[in-house]
Amino acid sequence: MSDEVEKMSVVIETRNLKKKYQMGTLDVSALGGVNLRVEAGEFMSIMGPSGSGKTTLLNLIGALDKPTEGNVLIRGTDISRLNDDELAELRNREIGFVFQFFNLMARMSALQNVEMPMAFAGVSKDERERRAMKLLDEVGLGGRVNHRPTELSGGEQQRVAIARSLANDPSVALCDEPTGNVDSETGKEIIETLRRLNREQQRTFVIVTHDPLVAGSVDRIAHMQDGLIVREETIG
Repeated sequence: MSDEVEKMSVVIETRNLKKKYQMGTLDVSALGGVNLRVEAGEFMSIMGPSGSGKTTLLNLIGALDKPTEGNVLIRGTDISRLNDDELAELRNREIGFVFQFFNLMARMSALQNVEMPMAFAGVSKDERERRAMKLLDEVGLGGRVNHRPTELSGGEQQRVAIARSLANDPSVALCDEPTGNVDSETGKEIIETLRRLNREQQRTFVIVTHDPLVAGSVDRIAHMQDGLIVREETIG
């Protein structure tokens, strides 16, 4: 495979990724040398017990934190070589985020929440509205675009967050416990929405979760323990 083709097919790559935190006089290792590759169009999860390093890994591959050692490559770009402005631009352009607690702006409508990342990217108002309407329709909220988060159920808020994560057509959407703040039936609907977007639009999703329902829906699971990926499992 040529370098250019590989760059297009590998969305995320980590190389010997390590992260330590200073706690008083102690160095605490959160990641001990993680190697992971995520291909374009994958629907995969990272699973493990609390404290295994899942969220730390997600923050590093999402360019929200910097490793102590090792490298994170997004579409072949080593993000350790980027300054803060370049990192912010890369996050907005290449990475979508879906959080457990939705992180929607309470004073904004669903439509405005989805438009927000596009505003930071300099997309025109008319184009922002067109794309946001389309995304909300794709997640089943075409009739709720003018509702604020307090007027939406937990599942509806999470679907707004999913639409927002895709606003700038990112290379990958990173989902941190996306079913963790809803009931099991709503969680099932959220996973079905993510899976449908993956299949119909070849969207790439990496899902950090404890939820066994997610494990039965993905193509691949990276199992973490004590700051390492101890096993990778292909489903189906």
